[in-house]
Amino acid sequence: MFDNLAVCQAVLNALPDATLLKDRQQRLVFLNRKACELLGKTAAEMLGKTALEGLPAPLVADILAYDRIVMETGEPAEFEEQFINTGNETLTFVVRSTRIYLFSEPYLLVSLNDITALRAAESQTRFLAYHDILTGLHNRTALYDQLNHALVPVTVDEGLVGGLLVLMDLDGFKNINDTYGHQAGDYVLCEFARRLQQVAPVGSLVARMGGDEFALIIQHTLSMDAAQELCLNIVKLTHTPFSLLGASLYVSVSVGATFTGQFDITAGEMLRKADAALYEAKRQGKNVHCFYSESLDASVTSKRRMEKALALAIACGTQITCAYQPLIRSADNKIVGVEALARWSDADLGEISPVQFIPLAEETGQIIPLGQMILRQACRDMRQWDDLSVSVNLSPIQLRDGDFAQRVLSILAQEQFPPERLELELTETAIMNSDDNGKQQLALLRKEGVRISLDDFGTGYSTLSLLKDIAVDSVKIDRSFVQFVTQLKDTAAIVTAVSNLGVKLNLQVIAEGVETKEQQQFLRDAGCTQMQGFLFSKPLDKEEFERFFASVAEEKPPVD
Repeated sequence: MFDNLAVCQAVLNALPDATLLKDRQQRLVFLNRKACELLGKTAAEMLGKTALEGLPAPLVADILAYDRIVMETGEPAEFEEQFINTGNETLTFVVRSTRIYLFSEPYLLVSLNDITALRAAESQTRFLAYHDILTGLHNRTALYDQLNHALVPVTVDEGLVGGLLVLMDLDGFKNINDTYGHQAGDYVLCEFARRLQQVAPVGSLVARMGGDEFALIIQHTLSMDAAQELCLNIVKLTHTPFSLLGASLYVSVSVGATFTGQFDITAGEMLRKADAALYEAKRQGKNVHCFYSESLDASVTSKRRMEKALALAIACGTQITCAYQPLIRSADNKIVGVEALARWSDADLGEISPVQFIPLAEETGQIIPLGQMILRQACRDMRQWDDLSVSVNLSPIQLRDGDFAQRVLSILAQEQFPPERLELELTETAIMNSDDNGKQQLALLRKEGVRISLDDFGTGYSTLSLLKDIAVDSVKIDRSFVQFVTQLKDTAAIVTAVSNLGVKLNLQVIAEGVETKEQQQFLRDAGCTQMQGFLFSKPLDKEEFERFFASVAEEKPPVD
């Protein structure tokens, strides 16, 4: 009989899958070369045996059960099994078993299709679907799935307030990418992810939402004190700098959190609440944590309404105007320049303070078109006064624009405004934190005649030695010093020292916020070369400034 099956042996050897032929006692009658390679034995060693020796008992039981059913019923069977080969590798096979008749005798034809690579690929695909490739954390999809599970109402014991959803955003992360490159940024993200996992409670889900945004879900209930401590520990994660190749990289983290409970209807609602808390943390100055409260909803709604209105105002170009506050020369009280200040009046929102809309413009990226609008309007309005300088405030966000200098020079050329008449004001913190590109932009502008002013001096790094190390043309003493200059000896000493050093370095020293004659006299004696404040004039629109300038020229009292 076996001689008559020689042809079958040749056919079996040609098959790509490991293929076996068993008799009714489940003994091997034939096996092809692929099966021999899989089992690690020759055909001679295996014939007449069951090939089940050494396999785990549960696997043997499954195989015997399937073989028995197929042999008795004639119904083909297909199932998936795993076992370890002679190389100690775990392999996954699809096993197909069929009853056939050869010479009136029933046999089982069994094929084993190796799907190990397929299952590994599927596993990798599942991992990628729910994990962030860079950090290895869960991703946004996994977070949403977990949030849906968190919607299931749970019994909250006394003293506990429920589960917790925490959203985090790295503050200053863009500076890392811009200054040190994206590889450094990736390192910071991975290191922050590692630190976050260390403080995350056991069983919680840690996710990277994308960019520099992270999230944490805790499903078990915890107390308010425990939640506060966790959020505080997260904020402290960035207090230790991120060290890379000898450089210390600094970022901070803002944290917003909300408790999950039976009243949260959707995953989106929970995210909205945590996002509102995160907005509030950023509004409070960043590097802090904030918990959601119902009062935040009105604040976030108002902010988003203002954001849309600001974008529309910039697009239409009619609601945002310039006000001009005169700069007075200390020696003779002559007007030598103006500071251009943005003003916004909305039909629905009314008069909006720059304290509100300037930070919003910086946060949303609208500061770049807004800054260009203010510069163009100021050049156009002040062009007729040939001997007046025009100061325009510059945001650090604008300075990151690689084409910033060229944009400024282009506007000056279009408005036929001499670069020598323009002065750009930056805070000392902005100048010191600017990257190489920012410093190059400022150097290019100074080369073309644009002057750079150090604004709000004393509120940032607060060291006189900086005046010798940075390339500026003037320094502006912050109003917080000016208002106490005649009352506090320490403040008076600081103002005098800044004025003396500025004069020695051939810098214009400007005092802002001058409100009394006593302050004016002290500042003049201290060496301040220019002054600005309500003692001389409030910020004026173009028509008011024209009248004010004319009145000063005619030696009439300034307008109120």
